Amino acid sequence: MKSLKAFLGALLLLASAAHATDLSRAVMLAAGEPLAGTAYAETVLIAAPLAQGGHIGFIVNRPTEVKLEDLFPEHAASRKVVEPVYFGGPIFTEGVFAVARKAPEGDGQVVALMPGLVAVLDGDSLDRVIETTPNDARYFAGLMLWRPGVLEEEVREGVWSVRPASVDAVLRGSQI
Repeated sequence: MKSLKAFLGALLLLASAAHATDLSRAVMLAAGEPLAGTAYAETVLIAAPLAQGGHIGFIVNRPTEVKLEDLFPEHAASRKVVEPVYFGGPIFTEGVFAVARKAPEGDGQVVALMPGLVAVLDGDSLDRVIETTPNDARYFAGLMLWRPGVLEEEVREGVWSVRPASVDAVLRGSQI
């Protein structure tokens, strides 16, 4: 009986580990030991699969000292945004992106990250977020992108530890 309990416990651990590395839905990633001593040490990010393959992500714990109004001084609505712009990742660092609870009205480039969370990728949609719900989003300079299979390999190698995704962890900087 004792060995059956041990076997079932081990099976549950394996099942939870397999679930933890399920990258077919949004996850929170925390930098693993291989990133110690690099620019990515202690980073936390959200990563979500893209329909065409690969993953998109945003570093959620790297606020900059730049405010949105500094980047868009002619855009009056930008002055309403309280939080600083975050460094989202090394790809498209000249771009500003929003992660918000819902997509803005109209057509635009929006990627659903998870229920209750979207990435707004184009300028017109970004403007609509800033104008309608300026503090219900987080703004990022740059983002993370992984080609198909790359994030899975990084997780297998221990580059990232995987945790369940949380809207609050992304938008309000809660710990994962």
